[in-house]
Amino acid sequence: MEKYDYIEDVILTVDEGNVTRKSKPVILPVVLLLLGVVVAYFGTTLKEANGDLLSSLLLVVGLVIVVTGITLFIVKKGQYLHRPSGKRLKKHKIYIAPEQSFKLQQVLSDKTYDKLKSLRQPNESNLSLEIFLSEDHEYALLQALEFIPYSDVPTTPVIVCRGEVARALASAVN
Repeated sequence: MEKYDYIEDVILTVDEGNVTRKSKPVILPVVLLLLGVVVAYFGTTLKEANGDLLSSLLLVVGLVIVVTGITLFIVKKGQYLHRPSGKRLKKHKIYIAPEQSFKLQQVLSDKTYDKLKSLRQPNESNLSLEIFLSEDHEYALLQALEFIPYSDVPTTPVIVCRGEVARALASAVN
C-alpha cells in the first residue's frame, strides 16, 4: 500500500501556492484578557460591608473571562483561503459504506464526482472523503481516507478540482 501525505499537511503546497492560511484576529482574546483582569481586580479591591458576595462574584467572573481569553489564544485556528478568488475553504467529511469502496475508487479515478450521491453514505464508516471546498464552489481539494485503528490513513493523494469538476463535487457534498 502506497503511503500518502494527509491533506492538511500538504494543503498549502499541493497546488503551487493557490491555498493560503489566514490566521484569526487576536483582538477578541486580548480584549477578554484585559476585561477579565479588570473585573477580577475590582473584585479584589471592593471593601464594602456587604461586598463579600459581590467581590467574590466579580473575582470568579473575572477569572472565567481570563480563562476564556487564554483558551481563545491557544485554540485559535486559522482558515484556509483560495488565493486567486479570496474565498474561504470549508472542510467537509463524507462517510462512504465499506462495500462501496470499489465504486468510490471508480468515481475518483474517472473524476465523476456527481456520482458520489449515488453511493451509500452512513453516519459513520471506516471509509471517508475529506474535502476542502471553496465558498463559491469553484475550487476543491479532496482525499480518500480509511480508518485503520486508531486513525484515518490516506488511501489516495490529494486531488485538486476546479471549475465544473469542483461544482459537481459541491453538489455531492450539499
